[in-house]
Amino acid sequence: MRLCDKDHKSFKCCTETNSQLPSRVLDVSDNGLRLHVSRPGERGEYIALSHCWGTLSQARKRSFCTSSGNLKSRCTRGLDIGTLPKTFQDAITVTRELGKKYLWIDSLCIVQYDDDLEDWRMESGRMGNIFGNAYVTIAATSARNATQGFLERPRLRDPDSQFAKVHTSTYGTVLISSIIDDYHSDVENGVLNQRAWVLQERALSRRTIHFTANQTYWECGGGVRCETLTRMRK
Repeated sequence: MRLCDKDHKSFKCCTETNSQLPSRVLDVSDNGLRLHVSRPGERGEYIALSHCWGTLSQARKRSFCTSSGNLKSRCTRGLDIGTLPKTFQDAITVTRELGKKYLWIDSLCIVQYDDDLEDWRMESGRMGNIFGNAYVTIAATSARNATQGFLERPRLRDPDSQFAKVHTSTYGTVLISSIIDDYHSDVENGVLNQRAWVLQERALSRRTIHFTANQTYWECGGGVRCETLTRMRK
């Protein structure tokens, strides 16, 4: 991400200046978690989440979403991160680790269901700009539903099993690992990218971090970088 910020101006991977904030964003500052209502023309950097609900019941989904009934409370008193689904919690963790203040999640930043259809019509019509202007998009590519999360992977449970150390006279210590790069299977055929709704989110995002079951992939105008340090141009 730092290399892209610095070297990829010609690819237009990132905006030259802070983008206009969506109507609402999650303020994930260390002092709490709340919905921030943007002032007209307010600008800043924000991260967007691309995810799928999966087969959760309507009642379960409704318990997570922002409604006309809880909107004011979420803007003033805030939200309890422990009550949010794991995928949302992981997105908040990544946003904080990347040093960013704002995160956009559709079901938290847009009033859902029949509570305010006018808000949904207005905000859903802005989705292209929301993903197109995001600093980066987090894609929960391997999460089958919102409660599954995307940061815990079987490969990471035993870090020592991921590679072997070999000592060489020329290069010193070399780390050797099995080849796990499979962008087509992990991303193109990933769970998230089987959803038609996600097409616009992926196509319009300037940069995407794909969190898959096997590894993390960075995708921008300069190509794809794999967690194993492999680079693929496109």
